[in-house]
Amino acid sequence: MEVHGRTGETVIEMPIGRVSREYGANSYEMNRLRLTQTLARMVGSDLHRGHVCTGVETVGDRAVASFSDGTTDEGDIIIGCDGAGSVVRESIHSDVKLEMLNSGGWIAVIDKHPPGLLPNRHIDFWQAGVKAGVSDIGHGEARWYVAMADRVADDSRSKKAQILETMPILPPILRECMDMTDESDMVQTQAGDLLALSPWYQGRVLLVGDAAHATSPYAGMGACTAIADAKLIADMIACCTDIPIMFQAFQDRRKPIADEVIKESRKSLSLSTSRSKLKNWLRDLVFSHIPDATMHKVVSEMVTGK
Repeated sequence: MEVHGRTGETVIEMPIGRVSREYGANSYEMNRLRLTQTLARMVGSDLHRGHVCTGVETVGDRAVASFSDGTTDEGDIIIGCDGAGSVVRESIHSDVKLEMLNSGGWIAVIDKHPPGLLPNRHIDFWQAGVKAGVSDIGHGEARWYVAMADRVADDSRSKKAQILETMPILPPILRECMDMTDESDMVQTQAGDLLALSPWYQGRVLLVGDAAHATSPYAGMGACTAIADAKLIADMIACCTDIPIMFQAFQDRRKPIADEVIKESRKSLSLSTSRSKLKNWLRDLVFSHIPDATMHKVVSEMVTGK
């Protein structure tokens, strides 16, 4: 991962791939649609599509889900992994809403590879009041985004015109991506998060992923923490029969990590999109002089989720 600072020059390179391999796994940046499709194939015939959940409840020793077509289903437990706008969360915290941050922009996936993007590379551009990024996501595809600070996207105006107004220096590779993208394929985004939600469970219903701890965009950590949640709860289900003890143990282990990710994401957003010339100058100076050992520690925390 490259980070380009206020003048457009590279201020730091983060060896995410190398450090990931030191911990025994490769690191990937991928198309979320492809990931979802792959997981769906792994689930196989047990996956039932076309059902919209409208509510959940615990009835005795069963967990019951209701759907918009009037049907219900039940099981030993319900795991609410239905994202930042979780319906399952409403059954536990009816008054909790995402804290929307005054930062928004656009994201797009293109089926072409911009000439200036190397394989297995993510490039971030941190400029005054805005940050942008371009990344290789495999299969000859690329992802790019622009996020503005203290400003949300205006859907009544040209998206590309707003980007040109916002970015003091438009990197050539971002220009290439914009030229390859139709405005109708640019998805509007707004940052929001869900810090310090507690509890994550009630009765036989448990929240995981963004339903429990949504985070603003931060190096893919929203997806990574959800995957870590899934791995832990799967291991626990395999060996634990006491539901309340299992759910509490899950929350005790995962909540401190998830809350810290959310805090770091807020710091990262503030750091990368500051409008202060002095802060940006100091940031770029510090980043360009980070010792290798310190950088290794920072990246290790990212790839291990700790």
